[in-house]
Amino acid sequence: MEIDILSLFPDYFASPLQATILGRAIKQGALSVRSRDIREFGLGKWKQVDDSPYNGEGMLLMAEPVVQAIRSIRRKKSKVIYLSPQGQLLSAKKSRELASCSHLVLLCGHYEGIDERALTAEVDEEISIGDYVLTNGCAAALVLVDALARFIPGILGNQESAEYDSLENGLLEGPQYTRPRVFEGESVPEVLLCGDHQKIADWRKQVSLERTRERRPDLYLQYFYGNSACLSTQEDLPRIEVVSPKTFSVVLEVQDLRKAKKFYSRMFGKECWDGDKLFLLGKTSLYLQQTKETRGPTTVFIELETDHDFVRFLKRWEMLGGELGEQGTGGFPLRQVFDLDGHIWVVSCVQK
Repeated sequence: MEIDILSLFPDYFASPLQATILGRAIKQGALSVRSRDIREFGLGKWKQVDDSPYNGEGMLLMAEPVVQAIRSIRRKKSKVIYLSPQGQLLSAKKSRELASCSHLVLLCGHYEGIDERALTAEVDEEISIGDYVLTNGCAAALVLVDALARFIPGILGNQESAEYDSLENGLLEGPQYTRPRVFEGESVPEVLLCGDHQKIADWRKQVSLERTRERRPDLYLQYFYGNSACLSTQEDLPRIEVVSPKTFSVVLEVQDLRKAKKFYSRMFGKECWDGDKLFLLGKTSLYLQQTKETRGPTTVFIELETDHDFVRFLKRWEMLGGELGEQGTGGFPLRQVFDLDGHIWVVSCVQK
């Protein structure tokens, strides 16, 4: 695999790419990483690469030097990635996907960013390593290289280690132990000493689930949602309890009253209806009003009792034709979903 990194600080990458596993992989020819200076494509005598933006303060990388730098190394099957906090969050799944590419061009951001026209013209994908801002994109490029390199055959001494690491299967890795058997009075779990590979595998899976649920409930729910069986009938879907400590009513404008009522009947149960009024729970009620033209989407906030209800809600919503939106960040079970008329439901789960 070949990777070209475009930045203003090509020397930044020298030490990390000469040491550790990455350095060994490069020496063995399993990976090729080249660092290139965008300034080589700067304009004029002084090789200018930045200028002040029209609509703000600071400096931006200019479109022309960036575009020329990319085009100088881009090939037919190259994939150009811009490291940006606005991009898709890097994951193990994305790292594995990128490891299958033959040639990557990583574009590092500098200053306040890059002229949008360069991104539109040449960038295939934007990737973020987290919801924070760095002084430049060089560190993010190194993170991406390291993350995807683990999935390139021959780079890790034991390829199986990549399969069992945290997040590879959507869960956090469980605790690890080595010799001695007892340290400061704390012993290695007996199951790891029994020699029964199936029991050990079951134990690892269980503690992995428990650790993920405790430390990263967002990942736990995502894993549970992705691996739960597809539910196909109303009988398969238990009643979902909605937490509603206060009285409130919501009016939703719909274009097809019959269709909308059928959707919400299957979501919350036919027994909850009184005419065109739906009782979600106790004092909470939802009114449907048919209209030819809606005045725009209404946002409804709903909190569910358990994480299992949260997952069932999302499964049922998608199965009935609703759309799943963005997943919340920060480890909190939160998801935006859209009904058949485009109304927004912000669904969360009680934190216990």
